[in-house]
Amino acid sequence: LATDTEGRITRMNSVAEQLTGWSINEAQGRSIEEVFNIIHEQTREPAHIPVATVLATGEVQVLADYTSIIARDGTERPISDSAAPIRDSKGQLRGAVLVFRDVTLERKAQRIIREQNASLEADVHQRTLQWHEIQSHLHNVISAVPALIAYVNAQQHYEYVNTQYRECFAPDREDITGESVRQILGEERYVVANDLIGKVLAGEPQTYDWQPFPGVWQTIRYVPKHQADGTVAGYYVLGTDITERKHYEERIQTLNGELEQRVHELEHIGRGLRTLSAGNRTMLRASEEQSLLENMCRAIVAAGGYGMAAVWYSGDEPDQQLRPMAECNYPGGIEALRSLGLIAADTELGQSLTSSAIRSGKVQFVRDMRVDSNHVRWSDKLGELKSGVSCPLLVEGEVIGALSIYDTEPDAFGEDEIALLTESADDLAFGISILRTRSEQLRVQAEMNHMLRHDPLTGLPNSIEFREVLTATIEGSSSHPEPIAALQFNIERLREINEVLGFSNGDQILRDFGERLRQSIPDSAHIARLRGDEFAVLAPTLDRGSAVALAEELEKTISRPFPIADIELDVSARAGIALFPEHGTTADELLRQMGKATHQAKARGLSQCVFDPSHQKNQAGRLTMAGELRRAIAGNQLRLFLQPKVDFSSGQICGAEALVRWMHPIKGLIPPGLFIDLAEQTGLIKPLTEWVIVAALDLLQSWQAKSCAVPIAINLSARNFRDEQLFAKYRQWHSERSVSTGLLEIEITESAVMEHAEYALRALSEMSDAGIPLYVDDFGTGYSSLSYLQKLPVDYIKIDQSFVSAMHRDRDSATIVRSTIDLVHDLGRKTVAEGVETKEHWDLLKDLGCDIAQGYYIAKPMPSSDFQQWAEDFRTSQSRDSSSFSR
Repeated sequence: LATDTEGRITRMNSVAEQLTGWSINEAQGRSIEEVFNIIHEQTREPAHIPVATVLATGEVQVLADYTSIIARDGTERPISDSAAPIRDSKGQLRGAVLVFRDVTLERKAQRIIREQNASLEADVHQRTLQWHEIQSHLHNVISAVPALIAYVNAQQHYEYVNTQYRECFAPDREDITGESVRQILGEERYVVANDLIGKVLAGEPQTYDWQPFPGVWQTIRYVPKHQADGTVAGYYVLGTDITERKHYEERIQTLNGELEQRVHELEHIGRGLRTLSAGNRTMLRASEEQSLLENMCRAIVAAGGYGMAAVWYSGDEPDQQLRPMAECNYPGGIEALRSLGLIAADTELGQSLTSSAIRSGKVQFVRDMRVDSNHVRWSDKLGELKSGVSCPLLVEGEVIGALSIYDTEPDAFGEDEIALLTESADDLAFGISILRTRSEQLRVQAEMNHMLRHDPLTGLPNSIEFREVLTATIEGSSSHPEPIAALQFNIERLREINEVLGFSNGDQILRDFGERLRQSIPDSAHIARLRGDEFAVLAPTLDRGSAVALAEELEKTISRPFPIADIELDVSARAGIALFPEHGTTADELLRQMGKATHQAKARGLSQCVFDPSHQKNQAGRLTMAGELRRAIAGNQLRLFLQPKVDFSSGQICGAEALVRWMHPIKGLIPPGLFIDLAEQTGLIKPLTEWVIVAALDLLQSWQAKSCAVPIAINLSARNFRDEQLFAKYRQWHSERSVSTGLLEIEITESAVMEHAEYALRALSEMSDAGIPLYVDDFGTGYSSLSYLQKLPVDYIKIDQSFVSAMHRDRDSATIVRSTIDLVHDLGRKTVAEGVETKEHWDLLKDLGCDIAQGYYIAKPMPSSDFQQWAEDFRTSQSRDSSSFSR
């Protein structure tokens, strides 16, 4: 099983589920201590779980023995366990993998050996006692004649027999003295004894064991009786019953056979255990799937002494050829295995060991492939390999292939050994699953990183990537200062092109424009699409003259007509140039100055312009407007406008954004685009923002009295955000009006947050603690990361309208919006889409799971005095059509 860095379970294979009694669905997210309950076998005390040590030290913890796992249902099994760290491609610790296995079979094998040893010792002891008993019998025979004794003369007639002899061979006779041996023994027994009798009459003592009657064994000894002249007058017969001894000998022979079989089985178990252990060590060190397969095959052959091991993967279809992925010890290697042409389908070529395992999903084995009908066809290609076992590899419930192991001996795999090899295959499949999951995570991470740093329309780097490259270039030149040129190109008349030729042709112009720039810049330069019609080029080591020359060269490239919509379209662009360190020493400064240079070029009617800090366009007019704006704030010329926000799931109004308009006594209504930047630059943004806050609180107070209040969000600029007195004033104004907490919301731009990250975290935390809902505005246009935003106590992330407006025409834009929504939800925040202007926007965003919409499709900004009536009309229209949102 695998855990994250906190020791919480993330993955389990089927064996882990069986041994712990927990399913992956139940165990996932739980601590390792809750699921993996182990104790010392002898002390019965809780045993140490090696995962904690791995997470603390980052080192592999070797196998531990004499521990038992207690499953969820109370079942106890002996196990051995080990653990190792899980690291990502950068070596960072991401968790731990715990490998444990049931060692019941080992304990069983050890118990069998002890019992067999005890049995053998008892048998030896018993045989020793019997031998002493036999010796005692022999003594008694000598002293009390408890044996068959007879004397036979040279003419084969009995001259003497004792009672035991007579009762054995002639139990119905009182006396057999004088009778012939043939008559008493009977023809069948006499034929057996006659050859020996002839030898004893020749003077040679004879001894033999025979079975005169069924179930009766005797040892007979013939001893010749020599006369003085050396001739044999007859012979003595001494017979003893050895039936019991024969039974013991047969028992010993049977026990020896059983012992040899047990030893053979234990050898196979030991081989399987060595293989399992080697496989686990291989898996713990694996970082890539193919190397895992190759190292596993080598480990199996080396540790188990098998003839060959191979891993096969199935094809996409059953009739497609199986793919040999790794092998060890097969003559000819992978190509030779591929030439076998195995498939998984139930056809002639699908009857092999491996094919059957993949097709059935069950373990398959063959005792002798030389005589097995399904394998005779491959016997010549298998060489010395005679028996084999193939175990299916199951990854996430699907058979992806098989681990096949072969031996040079027939019938070489025992039942317990096959069970251990099956466990090795399960471990291999678990390792494959982990590596594939890790690989997919890295792929998705790389893809997301690329998407977040590249423009989806042109494929060029975006403003995030350009700013980082510019920053790195500046930092790289700090020790050896060299000039750096930053150029911005703004395409002229792009809006007109979109309106006349359509957005698709406008998009094609942007792609072709970017491609021309990319092909024309020096190898050391970098290009990006910043936003809309803006492109940028970073050219290291270029001074003023070289930068102007590059801009002129690029203008020539751009000036060539663009073939579009069956016409040759002339497209022009203006270039602004900013130089490091002359115009700025940071990336932000150079980005601002090259943008200003572009505006200066347009103001002067030039195609290009180097940033001129002394140039102040319409300075007198700006000063005049600044004075008028100051009087407007004090003279009640400002108007509060509201743009509603609607919840996607309910289709109901969930709030509004506060916007300010300037009702000039002569010029009429002035939009914010003409005076907000001026307010920022002159410091008037502070009283302007204070006016908006007070106006919003007054409106909320009146709504609250009528029980019809909805939250209102106000925007704080970067300068407002840094004003530490503003929040104190807000508290006072809020307290004076007794407006319910949470009705006034605050929106802060992404760039404002990132300019002063530490202060932002402190200030936002203070606002959040006061119960103020917080928004990050224009997300995606700045340079923040979701990992940083996760630290901020914000409630909503607003997706910039530039992404929303393009998503219905461009799949990549839709992908960025979807990814942003998913990631924001993963952080436990909600998303607000700005610029929702069409039903297509609404439907697509709703399908993507966005939470809140704001834009012209719902309503344009309206005077605050009109909002209540609009909201009432809106709710009435929604109640008539409750099935879905209707505009």
